[in-house]
Amino acid sequence: VCMLLQAPANFNADKFFHGVFWYQKWELYRGVFTPGINDIAQMCQDLGLPEDLSGKRVLDVGAWNGCLSFECERRGASEIIALGPEDPVVTGFHKIRRAVASKKVQYVRGSVYDLSPRRLGYFNIVLFCGVLYHLRYPLLGIDNLRRVCKGDVFIESYIIDSRIPVPKNTSLGDQSANQFCSELAFQPFWQFFRKDELAGDPSNWFGPNQTAVLEAFRSAGFYIQPKKHRKSRATFHATVREEQPEFLTIKSCEGMHYDIVMSKLFEDANPARLERIGKVRFMIDESLYLLNRLRRIASTRILGIFERHVTSNHKEGWRQNAA
Repeated sequence: VCMLLQAPANFNADKFFHGVFWYQKWELYRGVFTPGINDIAQMCQDLGLPEDLSGKRVLDVGAWNGCLSFECERRGASEIIALGPEDPVVTGFHKIRRAVASKKVQYVRGSVYDLSPRRLGYFNIVLFCGVLYHLRYPLLGIDNLRRVCKGDVFIESYIIDSRIPVPKNTSLGDQSANQFCSELAFQPFWQFFRKDELAGDPSNWFGPNQTAVLEAFRSAGFYIQPKKHRKSRATFHATVREEQPEFLTIKSCEGMHYDIVMSKLFEDANPARLERIGKVRFMIDESLYLLNRLRRIASTRILGIFERHVTSNHKEGWRQNAA
């Protein structure tokens, strides 16, 4: 684990932090913190993130300012990929990288939707903090985590167990799931936010309850346990199950028709392979069509022969009776 450095003698905090929206609070230098509200030290404690990450390859999904990524470097990780769609100049990522003289953290512009082993490889540890409720397609995001993770996923998310937001123009006030219905606490459900119903932020799409998070990760092929619950936030620790993800083994459409339904989403097949698959399927479909036609033709001919035979016997019998 790296020791915290003293701020350079000429370091001007006001100038350094100016012009950036700092969401994360992290000790940049000894006694000098980025001016955010999301305390990285507290989050790491709630996640149960190991103090020693020596030799670990880490993926930080939704890195934003990058503080969690740089914290992993301090804890000894051998390589860290900070993933996010934002411009790292705008989020202050490059400022921090230069300030701490980082050598092991690399920023990649992208999202959880385009994760693939072919693009970024595999990771011992995946950090998935403050992302889940921002996804319009949360299950696809979780499925993609399973594709690149070979060890642990540490999750932090907004959850609705203690407070279910309701429209302001209704008679209902915000209540906990138990207040609505005591059985809801034990059922997985996701509250959908069409616009900016959650905190006035249109980037929030879903609010899961704790059970929904657990069940979604289990479906995707993880063991998972809850860690810490603080009001509307919770942390979880998941580990990869070695066998095939559950959702592909239960006769789901995704499992039974994987090449058609999932391969393009997962980019498991390159275009040439997909083209070959398409040609093979076309040939199979054509063959089945021709085979069915032959069966119909053969059936018609056999039926015709049978009818002629029956008619001939009937006429012969009539002649014999007439004689």
